[in-house]
Amino acid sequence: MHFGKLILAALVLSYSGTAFAQAWTSYASEEDRFAISFPGAPTVEETEWIDEDGNARPARRYSARRGDDVYTLIAVDFSDAALNLLRGAFSHAAVVYRQMGQVTYDGDAQVDRIEGHQLQITLDGGRRLYFGAYLEGGILYILDANVSARSPPPGVFQQGLVVVDEDGVRVRYTQTGERIRRTDDLPEALGGPDLDGPILEGTSDEYINLE
Repeated sequence: MHFGKLILAALVLSYSGTAFAQAWTSYASEEDRFAISFPGAPTVEETEWIDEDGNARPARRYSARRGDDVYTLIAVDFSDAALNLLRGAFSHAAVVYRQMGQVTYDGDAQVDRIEGHQLQITLDGGRRLYFGAYLEGGILYILDANVSARSPPPGVFQQGLVVVDEDGVRVRYTQTGERIRRTDDLPEALGGPDLDGPILEGTSDEYINLE
């Protein structure tokens, strides 16, 4: 598996430009099967997340600072969870975060059509918290950007999550929930394994023939 090469290529395809390279660092976790951009190398620590049933689930917290702003991703292990807990995992995370301040945005969200939820919250003192939660492959990904009132919205962090499967291949779905791969997921592009199933050309909706 060429996990690091795949993730680096995925991030390069998602973002480009000198300003981005100077301000943000591409980071990939093989353990938790994701990639995202942080403002510097994150600190990683073991932690726990309390699920809807009150059980403590093992998790890892990845966080990095840029001035007074803190960018955190929490990866929670739901691999052994019952179906009802899986289905409600990101909704429950949203319930927890709604209690932290005044919610100014509350809506459904997706990355690569992986279902999730986003919140924008004004905290005491005027700081803002940007929350996102997504569930894929038995892992709940919680994005938490806690920024000052003067900071711009953390779009690079919020929109930059890439989730991969156990083979290191980027996870994407169609509107009907079918797993797809695009040409930038092909082995010659990312150094990953051979791919089966439907392949889409670039960002179009046209399938290509691999035979």
